[in-house]
Amino acid sequence: MKKRPFVLWLIWQNVETRQRYHIGNLSNLDGNYTFTYELSGKRRTLLEALENGYRPHLAFRDIQKVYKSDRLFDAFARRLPDKGRPDFSKLLQSFGLSIDYSEMDLLRATGGRLATDPYEFVAPIYRFNDHFDFDFYVAGWRYYEGEDVLNELKVGEVVKFELDIMNPKDDKAVVILTTQSGGKLGYVPAFYSGFMFDVIKNGGKYEAKIENININARPQLKVNISVVGQTDITEYDGSEFDIIEQLEIV
Repeated sequence: MKKRPFVLWLIWQNVETRQRYHIGNLSNLDGNYTFTYELSGKRRTLLEALENGYRPHLAFRDIQKVYKSDRLFDAFARRLPDKGRPDFSKLLQSFGLSIDYSEMDLLRATGGRLATDPYEFVAPIYRFNDHFDFDFYVAGWRYYEGEDVLNELKVGEVVKFELDIMNPKDDKAVVILTTQSGGKLGYVPAFYSGFMFDVIKNGGKYEAKIENININARPQLKVNISVVGQTDITEYDGSEFDIIEQLEIV
């Protein structure tokens, strides 16, 4: 069986519309790094981002090129916290990382976010045959009821997804609700919601639960949701797992 690379999606946010797009894929396999732009026709990917103001990263100007390196690309490495900072060990603990962490582990935990630009890294949707899994932070947290019930939420608690077909900004929006009270925590991020919308609409099975809670984090990082499920829809045959397979052999 092939070894599955560690992959992260690179997300770009349009600062004016606040919409996010999955524009690229960073992969690591046995110490070899690969970066490619996401050129598929799926929603909220590079081509749609280009139509909405995105311009390729200065370090990766050629959108057709497969970039390779035996170390993390400098453009991404500089996004990691400085190992020399006095609170670095505590920082690792706050992200649930041990001292033998990898740079990809830390990039995923921090998102590689900088205050000066609109990029971030997130975990991909993994799919193999009819099974899938992914995790994400609740989108739109500050605008709904999450803060009101934050102290009542528990790690491992199951949450519900509901289609929001009347949403004026996204016709495939998926709302996240608490199981107990039905309170609205926010939304599944748009770069995952198209997939999840189709899973639910086509009767796929899934379970969503709270994976992590950090009450002191910024609103967009307070609650992490994990999803595992099963679906037989074929629209996503070119899913992220297929992207990983392709990255492995280029």
